[in-house]
Formats: sequence, structure tokens, C-alpha cells
Amino acid sequence: MFWLRPSDVANDSRYPNGITGVMLESQRFYRQELGVTFKLNNPVVEVVQGNHGRAWYENTPNGSEEYWWVVFNMQQELKARFGLGDPDSRWLCVGEVSAEKTNVSGGGGGGGWVLLSGHDADGAAGINGPMNRWYGGMVHELGHAFGLPDSTHTDGTPMSASFYDYPNCHFNQQQKDRIRNGPYRSFLS
Repeated sequence: MFWLRPSDVANDSRYPNGITGVMLESQRFYRQELGVTFKLNNPVVEVVQGNHGRAWYENTPNGSEEYWWVVFNMQQELKARFGLGDPDSRWLCVGEVSAEKTNVSGGGGGGGWVLLSGHDADGAAGINGPMNRWYGGMVHELGHAFGLPDSTHTDGTPMSASFYDYPNCHFNQQQKDRIRNGPYRSFLS
């Protein structure tokens, strides 16, 4: 778990502390739902000072859709600095960056990675709305990292818009089986 802090963003303990809280809650939810969960490093969040200022992450093209530039720039830097793969057989990787291009930046999960931009980092830090939204969002994106697709409709599972009603959402049996038997099952114990 990384919090990438662009070089012109001040260090603020609310971010690693808040992200840690989100990850611990997500870990608890997965154990409740699956009977197994993923392990976290100690410390849970590695604070990484970025090689660039915030504007670089926001405005440097990386792929054909602006939506992904911020998080792909973060991922590319994390992969280079820490020797990470995409996917990486050793880790599920989660990165949050304190950068976000207004009305464009996003994030997501898949292939053993969760990549989140500034609004998620702010949410985890407790400065962007109720925490249950950020808990549900992380559970949702971790579901993608474990190989689950989005639900096709709001169905009460965290893989649908029901994650906004966290903790009042639950994986269905098919989702549980897919996580337990999927390519990242070795990360669960």
C-alpha cells in the first residue's frame, strides 16, 4: 500500500493514518465475507515522495484517456522505483496519489492493482465526506484487483453501486467463489 505524495504536496499524517484505517476496515470486511482475508504490511502504508510536482501527474499524458493519466503516472513511477510488476506475483498493490485533474481523474482496480487519485486519498484522510463511502470504494476496487467485474446492476453487492451504502452490501456466492478460486487466491489466508 502506497501513498504517493507529489514533491510539492506537504506531508500530512492524516493520509497514511486514514488510508491505514480504510485498509484495515477492508481487510475486516473480506474476512467477514470470505472467512479469509489479505495480509497488510507493517507499516500498512508506505509514504513515497513523488519524483514530480502535482501538475506533472495530472497533465502528463499516459494512455489515450485523460481519466487514467494521474493513476497511470503514479503506477509507472511505483513500478520503476520498487521493481513491481503489472501484475506482480508477490503482491496485491494499492496506490493512492494526492493529485487529481479536476472533473477528469479517476481510478480503478484490476490485475492485482488498485490505483486511486486525489479524491480517494482525501476521503481516506477524512476530508472528503463520510468514511463509509471510502470503505465501500476500497472494498469495490479490491474486488477488481482480485478479478471481479462490476455488477451489471445495483444488486446489493460491493461490486455494484451498492458499495455507496457500505456496510450494507455483501458479496454473492459466485463472487466469493471467484475470489477464493481466482488468480490471486494465494494472497488470502
